[in-house]
Amino acid sequence: EENGSSGQVWEVDPALPSNSQRNFPTVLGGTGGNYESFAYDARDRFNPTFYVTNDSSSGSLVRFTPDANTVQQAEQSGDYSNVLTTSGTLEWLMLHPVSGSAGDASGTFSWTSSRNTADSNANQFYQNTEGIDIRNGLLYFVTKRSKHLYILDLDALTYTKTSTVSGAFDGQPDQIKRILDQDPESEMLYFCEEAGSDNGIHARDYEGNFYTIIDSDTLSSETTGLAFSPDNKHMYISYQSDGLIYDIVREDGYPFGSMRLDIKYHAD
Repeated sequence: EENGSSGQVWEVDPALPSNSQRNFPTVLGGTGGNYESFAYDARDRFNPTFYVTNDSSSGSLVRFTPDANTVQQAEQSGDYSNVLTTSGTLEWLMLHPVSGSAGDASGTFSWTSSRNTADSNANQFYQNTEGIDIRNGLLYFVTKRSKHLYILDLDALTYTKTSTVSGAFDGQPDQIKRILDQDPESEMLYFCEEAGSDNGIHARDYEGNFYTIIDSDTLSSETTGLAFSPDNKHMYISYQSDGLIYDIVREDGYPFGSMRLDIKYHAD
């Protein structure tokens, strides 16, 4: 919930009608924030972690580790409704650039129980976090004002930072989504775009090359709500202020995560 410093993180069950949803937030939001996107790492189902970005100049990225007994009960019963609403451990991201400079492209990171300390760190090194995704122990998030992509190795506690400014991708990166494939060369990380002259959907391959998937010269509002069907053959996006939602498929019939796409490459 983006609501200044008082937003919270809510959980909705898509199988329930609106009048049956819980009327209280999860514990992920703590004392509140300008929360943007959510992701989780459940490689170890008995020790999952959950992450939320905070679109503020002093908004540190949140990590929540749920109570171990609550997780065990959920795994045994199949009812996970209490995992995010029962108190656990809240921590916030601290980046440690290799030479201590905001311009460094790599470094290490840690988690702290002091939100104030982490908020100061975010203000110095990773302001206004937006989209986030996690695949195979790698956490991806973007910062919209500085237009950077951060990749955190959750096991090695190291990170890298690259620019998202390339070719037609001239706006601020918003939501992100990664598609994996059996062939690593076919994996793509997809970005929504905010505040560009012609917002669209862009992608980055495993070599760091950027591509334009969709580019509109008639719709000016930001792209958001990026999602894929279970078979990855349908891409869903919306143009926020225009109130339009698109279902996009490849002309060759392949999933978006299979085979190199025939799309516009950004040479610079």
